[in-house]
Amino acid sequence: MANHLGEHMNTTIRKGKTLFYGDHSFSHGLSRSGHFTLKEAEFLESYGHTLSALANETLQPENEEEQLFVAQVKDESESTLHAAKLWKKYLKAIDKSKVGHSFSRSSGRTVQDMGNDFSLAD
Repeated sequence: MANHLGEHMNTTIRKGKTLFYGDHSFSHGLSRSGHFTLKEAEFLESYGHTLSALANETLQPENEEEQLFVAQVKDESESTLHAAKLWKKYLKAIDKSKVGHSFSRSSGRTVQDMGNDFSLAD
């Protein structure tokens, strides 16, 4: 089994200039979200701004690993690069947090359906 810390230290992806705290969905931080291990959260905090900019094509890749990241993030198949796998996991976590937080009180029943549920006592 590969040492995840070693993978992070050997990356040629540029670190972000500031810490990356993720989407507003992670109000308590990436490490406390329950979606990432501590090592994954640390990696995202260090490299997240760069990964985001590369994925959104607002930053041009400067080396082979960054080019591979961009290619793998665009590809829906399984990624081999740790950074691409983690970025896809991050995007999936954002999608999960946006779906399923519904404040709807509807039971799916119409007003007509509910009309027969009540009886008046004399």
